[in-house]
Amino acid sequence: MREVHQYLGLGIAGVFLLLSLWGLFQWIRNTHPGSMYYRLLAVAQISLLAQVIVGVVMFMVERDGPVDPLHLVYGGFPLLVLIAAHKYSRKMEGLEWVAFALAGLFIFGLQLRGYMTGMA
Repeated sequence: MREVHQYLGLGIAGVFLLLSLWGLFQWIRNTHPGSMYYRLLAVAQISLLAQVIVGVVMFMVERDGPVDPLHLVYGGFPLLVLIAAHKYSRKMEGLEWVAFALAGLFIFGLQLRGYMTGMA
């Protein structure tokens, strides 16, 4: 289960990096990223939720938390970032993807950092 958690975390980090680069590139070009962007965003969000659930189950079943307690912060904080991005995107009519692109960049960093603290 630990390997699933690790690889899922790295995969999620990669997807959020892709989303942020894609969204920022489209913002610079002043074009809409299209429906595939939102589909990938939905997959990323669901995967992130699954990652958190797997982490909580591991913590409860194995009763052995991560070496660094910051891992829990890096694992849970992306959910709050997504909630903030959803709230903020409602105010950005026509540029909703920009909020998710910026949030995706932040989540990428959190996921990568969470991976580093979990591997210690």
